[in-house]
Amino acid sequence: MLDMEEATRLARNFLDEKASHEGTAFALTEGERAQVGHTYYFDCQSAAYLRSGDLRDMAIGTGYVSVDGETGTCRMLRATESARLDLF
Repeated sequence: MLDMEEATRLARNFLDEKASHEGTAFALTEGERAQVGHTYYFDCQSAAYLRSGDLRDMAIGTGYVSVDGETGTCRMLRATESARLDLF
């Protein structure tokens, strides 16, 4: 089972390598993380918005990043999936 530190590293790598696209880089939102069972969840947002706070830089419709604590598999949840979890 992964610990939170390793899951955080995997989530960051996933955002850098898989989720960022078309000029939009994503980053983890500091402090917004949770573990439910064997899955870790991380809130994320566009890196530009996290730097500027300008609503024009905000990514809309993105969900949490989930990391399977057993396999390390990462994926970006849809906004509706994240809303149902209501973690943050």
